[in-house]
Amino acid sequence: MNIPELLTDLTIHYNALLRHYASQLSLTAPQAFHLLAILTDGISMSVLAHKLGLDNSTLTRNIQKLEKLELVLRKQDTFDKRVLRVHLTKKGQAIVEQFENLLLDLNYSMLKHIDLDDQENIPEMLEKLVWAMDCIREK
Repeated sequence: MNIPELLTDLTIHYNALLRHYASQLSLTAPQAFHLLAILTDGISMSVLAHKLGLDNSTLTRNIQKLEKLELVLRKQDTFDKRVLRVHLTKKGQAIVEQFENLLLDLNYSMLKHIDLDDQENIPEMLEKLVWAMDCIREK
């Protein structure tokens, strides 16, 4: 397999697993992605839209649904009142923590199938891939 095929397979498999774990928490996969993308101190709507690859109107609808579930809230930025920031509620933080624990378990399960020598290189290679993707997206 070549790199594009491997990345596609990796994405498909990881998304399927994320959907499975999200459903265990009564979330859709996109809702889980939204929650996982929100930083501890909140994130501006425009930065979140860019990060998720969504237009602002789609993100707004999605965030409204998460607000109804009481998982997030929107607040004006302290310094720039024109900017809306999305924050996790206590309930949202608890869900993210549960989701992250499920993902840690998943990662440990996956690593069982990989030699210890190869495991050492995974974080560095993934960081480089993420950085390269960020560079491409910023063009």
